[in-house]
Amino acid sequence: MEDHEHAELDWDPLDDTKIWPEDKFPLRHIGVMTLNRNVADHHNESEQIAMGTGVLVDGLDFSDDKMLVGRTFSYSDTQRYRVGPNYLQLPVNQAKSAAVHTNQRGGQMSSGVDLASGQNPHINFEPSIHNGLHESRRPAPNNPPVITGRLTQAVLERRNDYVQARGRYSTIMEWERDDLVKNLGDLLGQCERDVQERMVWHLLLVHDDYGTRVGKALGITAEDVKRLAPLKGQVLTDADKARLEKLGANGDKIDPSAWGKWTSSVPDYQASAEEVLGAMRASISEAINA
Repeated sequence: MEDHEHAELDWDPLDDTKIWPEDKFPLRHIGVMTLNRNVADHHNESEQIAMGTGVLVDGLDFSDDKMLVGRTFSYSDTQRYRVGPNYLQLPVNQAKSAAVHTNQRGGQMSSGVDLASGQNPHINFEPSIHNGLHESRRPAPNNPPVITGRLTQAVLERRNDYVQARGRYSTIMEWERDDLVKNLGDLLGQCERDVQERMVWHLLLVHDDYGTRVGKALGITAEDVKRLAPLKGQVLTDADKARLEKLGANGDKIDPSAWGKWTSSVPDYQASAEEVLGAMRASISEAINA
């Protein structure tokens, strides 16, 4: 998506609760990630893995997504606290096809010093005139967006919180809808009545079928919740307000073709326990024989 306001959209493209429909913004193929086995050692291969949005390869940059900016600042600190200051030396976090040279020294779990060729081993700060590491030369500055204005805390102006959820509900498979309704019915069944009613109200704003089925599991109808007013600070579109007038009777249909192609709704099926366990056994056997 080009980096501008996109006033033609009725939702903010940097809203983390929204997805970008592929019929309007086609995916760009940048590579393939192949998962060819399950982990053989949970602690070393999974528990100690340390992802971080601040670790980028050249050519990529950050968007103005507020969630991404916050995570970029915090994740690396989190990994140093959670795993240790030398977390990048662990095999699961090491760069696989590049030489890494940092000014990191000592600390828990240190397994070596990643000195560059000819680097002074006694210098671990930058800049230094005594043959220490230095920042790599970079091309001319990129062209980041120019932002002016006051920094404020406010709700997003363009929210449209229910239409994408309606699309999601309409494009998943029938067995997924059954599981979703059952799970929500079971979990909301443990909540107070006012919470149950509010959630059925939300789900009816999403889709007649969604709210009606979950409400049936809880013994709550559209008639029981239509008296509820929107929450304080909630942003409703004109379409949302119209739906409130006919809550539970908006004539919603489950028609995947009406929503185009959505990344989050892909063909899948319910795997049996035998299939899942069989794949795990095969993976373990391959790891042992490797």
